[in-house]
Amino acid sequence: MAYTDDDVTEMQDRCDDWLEREGALTNELFRLQLQVPRAREMMTHGVCRRLSDLKHGLQRVFEVLPPQEAEPTREAIWDATAFLQSFIINVFGVMDNLAWLWCLEADVRGPNGRPLHRSRIGLTPDNEDLRGSLSARTKAYLTGTDAWFGYLEEYRHSLAHRIPLYIPPKQLDDAAAAEFARLEAQVGGPDWDWGRWPEVIAAQRRLGVFEPVMMHSFGEGARPVRFHGQMICDFATVIEVAEHVLADLQGRAAPADRAG
Repeated sequence: MAYTDDDVTEMQDRCDDWLEREGALTNELFRLQLQVPRAREMMTHGVCRRLSDLKHGLQRVFEVLPPQEAEPTREAIWDATAFLQSFIINVFGVMDNLAWLWCLEADVRGPNGRPLHRSRIGLTPDNEDLRGSLSARTKAYLTGTDAWFGYLEEYRHSLAHRIPLYIPPKQLDDAAAAEFARLEAQVGGPDWDWGRWPEVIAAQRRLGVFEPVMMHSFGEGARPVRFHGQMICDFATVIEVAEHVLADLQGRAAPADRAG
């Protein structure tokens, strides 16, 4: 289903709001008086660099493949796919950067008093020790994002290890799918004229309609996700999680430090 003009306007307004909020967040992050050098590196070259990459990827997808584009070129789809893949990896990465930033600066330890193993440093629901060290407000917020973390892990793990996410060039209804299969069945066999191959490919490409969705594996039961709105949602969630961690870090500062 195509986006309406109102849908596009709303998405652009929301996108502009979150881009502005990201700028304010980044400024506050650079003002942090961190005591652990590795935490400073994780903030500067992890969190803030990835925020910049996410902002660029979000803007470029909207530029090369606008929400209302009905017949994008293959080059536009390839470019948008590359930005989408980078975006998903960096969304996942910035969550880990935030976890490391908090863990290092707050010196989070396990029940045995020893530093957390790197496999236990994260913000996902299974990282109970690190989540438990955050403020009640931040823990409550993260609990509300559990389903989102599930979606993120599904797409990130498939992208990194199994089937990379992609943008299907067309969506087929039952009639179009049957015609696609009929054309496919013509190919091959002892009497097949391979000179007709471009003709069959061209006929298949004319079938169906373009929908701005991303996928990974049909075999794994993945569902198509409309990526323009999802990217804004992901970007917004990153900003809100980072704001909560930032507030917890600021809360650790001495009153004199906060006054400066």
